[in-house]
Amino acid sequence: MTVKVGIPVNGSNISGPGEGAEVHIFEIENTKYKLIDRYENPALKATSARGIHMLKSVLGKNVDAIIVAEIGEPGVRFLKNKIKIYYNNNLNEDEAMESYIHGNLEEITLPTHEAPHNYGNSHELK
Repeated sequence: MTVKVGIPVNGSNISGPGEGAEVHIFEIENTKYKLIDRYENPALKATSARGIHMLKSVLGKNVDAIIVAEIGEPGVRFLKNKIKIYYNNNLNEDEAMESYIHGNLEEITLPTHEAPHNYGNSHELK
């Protein structure tokens, strides 16, 4: 079975949906993964709801999951019942993909921060 995973990145560092410079799409088959697509993050040109633009783009690529460094309540709500969201725990994308394959990433269903960015009471995941 083939699985596709989307990741917003700055270089090889995983970012949030509204912050990454690029979006990388990986395909996983068995325990092997490969980069199959990369493109500029559409959030960079958005004037509002930036992360949602990135999330819509990965849904259009038929991904099964997304790995993020952070995600707000609008993004979590938008992805609910569509794809799984995983928290990267400060790993680079290769480490995160290995962790995903081996079931070592935390699936999240709640935002990692309050909206708007940098103004709410941020909290860490348990």
